[in-house]
Formats: sequence, structure tokens, C-alpha cells
Amino acid sequence: MNRLRKKNFVDSTVQGALLRRIVFHWLAFFVVTAISVIMLQALLGDPAMTLGERVKHQVGEFTLIGVVLFCLFPVFLLDTVRFSNRFVGPIGRLRRHMKQLGTEQNTDHCAFRGDDFWSEAATEFNAIADLVKEQKEEIARLKTSLGKSGVSTRG
Repeated sequence: MNRLRKKNFVDSTVQGALLRRIVFHWLAFFVVTAISVIMLQALLGDPAMTLGERVKHQVGEFTLIGVVLFCLFPVFLLDTVRFSNRFVGPIGRLRRHMKQLGTEQNTDHCAFRGDDFWSEAATEFNAIADLVKEQKEEIARLKTSLGKSGVSTRG
């Protein structure tokens, strides 16, 4: 099954937590990298300049790199959300089918998209759903059989 997803946020709780962690890690990485590069270049820079002048100069040079990285950041976040759909989407779909099955409703077979993770979970769920369906049919058949013999089938 290879249908396109209609929305990016399938599970805002999980995907929101993932994005918050990525933002925190990315910002920490950016700050540590910026300080390291600026200080290293300033320490190794022109000895005729004061350390403060070298730091100012390196901050100016690093600004372009910083702007480029910040411009790319939304692309990284969007890709993370889209990639996370490959594991969040299947779990959401599986939960929906389990809820249907647990409320005594019949459920269609569960199927994931071709590039989703955990595709074997759908197969395993379908085997359980088929077993439950067979058991419901057997119970109905036994109740009918008992009803014909005059035995009460209440309960």
C-alpha cells in the first residue's frame, strides 16, 4: 500500500517531542561549534592584532556560515517530521485497529505503506484479528447450537 500521507503531523505528542529534542541538540551543536571555530581561529590568527580584534574578525567571518545553517534548519525539521511518519503513522494505524477490535467491532486488515517501519506488526495484528473473528464465529455457532437444544445461552 503506497498512498501518500495527507498530513505531516500524525502524532503531535511524539513528533513534537522529537522536534524539541532535535532543536535543542542542533542549537547546542551550533553554539559549541561556533565558539570553538571562532576561538580557534582567533587564537591562531594574526599576532599583530589583539585577541579581541581577532575574535571580532572571526565572528564576522562565521556569520555567513551561521546564516546558511539557520536557513537550512527548517529543511532539517521538515525532513525529520516526514521521516518520523514512517514509524509514527504505523503505530497510529495499529492503535486505531486495536481499538476497533477491542470494542467488539470487526476491523479490516491493517496495512502499512511500503516504506513504513514495522510492517511485520501489521501482519501479526492481522493474524490476531483473524483468530478473534474465528472465535467470535465459533461462539455464535455454539450459542446457536445450544439454543436449538433448549439450553439457555445468556451470559
